Parts: sequence; C-alpha cells; structure tokens
Amino acid sequence: MIAAREYDFRSKTSYASATARILPGRIFGNDASMNSIKATAILAMSVLAAAAAIGANVFAQEAKAPAKDYNQRALEIYEFRKAAASGSERGQEIFYYKCWFCHNEFVQGIPQLKDLYQKPNLLSGESVNDDTVKEKIRNGGAGMAAYKYTLSNADLNDLVSYLREKCCWDSDTPPLNPRYRMR
Repeated sequence: MIAAREYDFRSKTSYASATARILPGRIFGNDASMNSIKATAILAMSVLAAAAAIGANVFAQEAKAPAKDYNQRALEIYEFRKAAASGSERGQEIFYYKCWFCHNEFVQGIPQLKDLYQKPNLLSGESVNDDTVKEKIRNGGAGMAAYKYTLSNADLNDLVSYLREKCCWDSDTPPLNPRYRMR
C-alpha cells in the first residue's frame, strides 16, 4: 500500500486524497493510528518469538524410543531372541535364519561351516579367528551376501560364538523349538 504522503514524481501528484477515500477513517499521517499499528506489530512479533522458542524447545528434545515388550513374539523373532537373549543359543537362531540356507550339507560348492575353527585358513587365505570371520560375514565375498547393514555387532558376536563352540547341526535332526512343551 502506498503511504498517504508519498509523491509520484512522474505525474507530480500526491496520493493522500486517494488513500483517504480507499480507507475511510484511516489517515496514515495520524499519530494515534500509527501508534496502534506499531503496537500491533510489536505484539505480533513477541507472540511469534515465543512460539518459535517453544517450537525450538520441542524439537531440541530427543524423542524417546518406545519400551520394548519382549513378550511379543514378533519382536523376539525380529531380533533373533526366541531361543535366548544372547550367546551361542541366539547365534544358532541367527545361523538358522541367515546362514543355513546356503551353508548346509545339501548345497554343493559352498564351504561347510562345521568345524570352521579347526581349519587353518578361510577360502580367502586369511587365518581363522573371530575378527576375520566377523569381517567375512560383514563384507561378504564372491557369491556371499554382505551382512554389515543387517546384523549388529551383538548379532555378530553371538553368531561367531555359535560357529566357534557348537556349529552345526544335522538337517535331519534340527534344533528343538524352545517353546514346544511335550504333553
């Protein structure tokens, strides 16, 4: 909007009378109306500043993760915790869901993982120890999928403990279901 006392240099006319006709009762040169406009602007700015501060405080607070309910079967399956919370029992479950499909006694051309820690070297030529086995699982290899985005460090620790301690079962006698109760 053009101020009432503004002057158009091209036509050499003032807009004061036109503004008075468009906005009756509001003459921009009036000190009372200017003070009212300034007070409204100051009030609006303070309200906006307060809202911005509240919004910034809300976003600055870190969102809390919901509590996990391990009585939910789906969560146990998703986190490989049906058999045990950690250790080689949990590693056996991870092996079943992630490794057994390729590393079983029926598949040809893929290395068997039974007695892995009794072998001197991996197929890549590296010595067999926890670090090299974890690295191979993380990064995969020729014909093997990488699991660095799928398995966490805790998952890898449990899986390697299973491979080291008691890998692998015969497919004709798979491990028992820990939730099955004979009658």
